[in-house]
Amino acid sequence: MTASALKGLQGKAHESLLDTLYDAPCNPDAWPRFLDQLIEATGSRSARMLVMDRTAESVKSSIKRNIDDTDHQAYVSHFVNTCPWRPELKRKAPGQLYSSYLDFSCRQKQFYQTEFFNDWASRQDIHHGVCGTVWQDEHQTVQLLIQRARGQGHYQRDETDQINELVMHVRRALRLQTQVNALDHTRMALEQTLEIQAQPFALLTQAGTVIHISSEAAGLIAELPMANISDNRLTLLDPRQQGELMRLLRDITRPDNGPGGLITLALPNDQRIRCLVSPLRGNPLSQHYSDTRQPLAILYFQDPRTEVYVDLECLMQLYGLSEAESRVAAGISRGLGPQQVADTYQLSVHTVRTQLKSVFNKTGTTRQSELAKEILTSPAARHWRSPELLLSRSA
Repeated sequence: MTASALKGLQGKAHESLLDTLYDAPCNPDAWPRFLDQLIEATGSRSARMLVMDRTAESVKSSIKRNIDDTDHQAYVSHFVNTCPWRPELKRKAPGQLYSSYLDFSCRQKQFYQTEFFNDWASRQDIHHGVCGTVWQDEHQTVQLLIQRARGQGHYQRDETDQINELVMHVRRALRLQTQVNALDHTRMALEQTLEIQAQPFALLTQAGTVIHISSEAAGLIAELPMANISDNRLTLLDPRQQGELMRLLRDITRPDNGPGGLITLALPNDQRIRCLVSPLRGNPLSQHYSDTRQPLAILYFQDPRTEVYVDLECLMQLYGLSEAESRVAAGISRGLGPQQVADTYQLSVHTVRTQLKSVFNKTGTTRQSELAKEILTSPAARHWRSPELLLSRSA
C-alpha cells in the first residue's frame, strides 16, 4: 500500500475526520467515531486509544474498534505490557506515531516469536501497527494505536508521515477536552459551594437507618468492598467495624451527645477512607433537618484521593473570625503547626499563638486536633477529585 492510497487523509474525508475530532472535546462519544473513520482512512484493521497512568504502565480506561471485547480485556489486563514495542515506546518522543515495522528494534521475525503475537495478536490477525503517545500531562498518558492485518501490509514511511500530520489535531482535541473537563469540574465545584454538601456525608439514625446521603458519599460507599447500603441501612461487613459503628451511633445520639469517633474503611487499591461519626446537633446541617423527630448522627467521609480547599470567607462568616484568624484556622486544619503557619505568612509565632487562642474561643474548641476536625467537617471545606480524561461516556 502506498501513500496515495491514503485518500481518507485527503479532501472531504480528511475534513470529516477533523470535524469529528473537534467535536470530541464537548462530546466524548465522538472519539469512537473518529477511530472508525481513522481505520477506513488508513486502510487498517483496528484501532485503540488508551488512557494510561503517567508512566504508561497501566490502563485506566480505553476505547477500541474492531477488537473483540474479551480479547481487548485480556490486552488491557495483561498483554499491554508484553507488547515487544512498549518498553522502547516509552523512550520515544511523544506527539507522533511510530511504525512497528520501521521504527522499533524488534524486527518482524522476532515479533512472530513473542508471547504477545502468539497468545494475543495472531488471534486478531494483527501483524503491523503504528503507535505513539499523543497526549501526556502530570496525571495521565494517552496513546493511539492503529493496526493492520497481514494482508494489508506494514505502514510505510510516507504513510506514517501522512498519519502523523493528523496527530497534531488529535493532541489539540485532547488538550481542549482536558480544558473543557477542568471548566466543568470548576463549575460543579462552585455549585457545590452553594450547597451544604461540600463534603461527602450521610445522616443516620441510632439504628443505622440512612435518612439522607449525598451523591458523593453514595459513590464512595459503592467503591468500598466491605460496606453497602441495603433497605436504607448502612452496613459494614466487618463485624468489628459494624459493632463500632453501632456503638458510636448510640453514644452520639444520646441527649448528652458522645464525642463520636473515627472508622477507617479500605478501598480496593489499599487506600483508606476515613469515616468520622459525629452528632448532628450543633452542626450547621442541623437546621435543614430540624423537623426530624429523632436525634441523628452525621458521617463525614474523607477520601484520600480528593483535594481539600478551605474557603476563608466562609470561615469568617461561620465563626466570626477575622481574615488573619481564618488563615491560622485553615493552616491548622491542613496539619500545620503554629511555627509553620508563622513561617508561611511571615509572622512571629507569638502572634500566631495569640490568634489561635482567639480562634479556639470563637469556634468552641480547645486543641489543634479538635479545631482541625471542626474546620474540615464544616461547610468551609471544599472537597473534590481531579476528573479523569474520558474518551467515551461509557468508558
